[in-house]
Amino acid sequence: MRKIIRTSKPVVLVENGDRWNEQWKKLKTEKPSAPFNWYRHQGRSARDWIRADLAAMTQEHCAFCDRYTVEPDSVEHFRPKSDIRFLHLAYSWENLFFCCGGCQKEKGEQWDDSLINPEANDYCFSRYFMFDWSTGEMLPNPKASPNDRARAETTIRIYGLDTQTRGRFRLMALREWQRSPGMQNQDGPRGSLAPVSGC
Repeated sequence: MRKIIRTSKPVVLVENGDRWNEQWKKLKTEKPSAPFNWYRHQGRSARDWIRADLAAMTQEHCAFCDRYTVEPDSVEHFRPKSDIRFLHLAYSWENLFFCCGGCQKEKGEQWDDSLINPEANDYCFSRYFMFDWSTGEMLPNPKASPNDRARAETTIRIYGLDTQTRGRFRLMALREWQRSPGMQNQDGPRGSLAPVSGC
């Protein structure tokens, strides 16, 4: 989970986002069972309009597990689009992240106020997390404050960042990176969580 710097809102959301938010809020309030479908603009879904901008912010890595994504990728609503408290954020640029299908499937429509946002001003990986490179595990930083450790535990659990599959993936990516001098750069293994120093 790298620090993310949010880029400018795409024109399609500047022009339509507020209206689409209101339409979704009205529909979901009147019909709670209504499923979410991306609104369409000029023959394309809103998701298709914004996907490239979101992917560019993370160099096509998942914003949460940092895996270099392959299809299917997704657009994650950080605050759930079906939660009555957050209906007005379904098309809000600041609530949308590029995400792998695994992280989105694990999180679903879950929400916890302590969930860590990778673009928060004070976010730094090592404040909350650490890696055990012998196992591939992502863990709360044992030196973090009790509150920060609890937030890290919640984020790891909700996004499924500690599953065996994720650990195996990290180890495979690390080994591939170690064997390939051409892949060694300041960002660490392609497709893995990068080694992180201090904040």
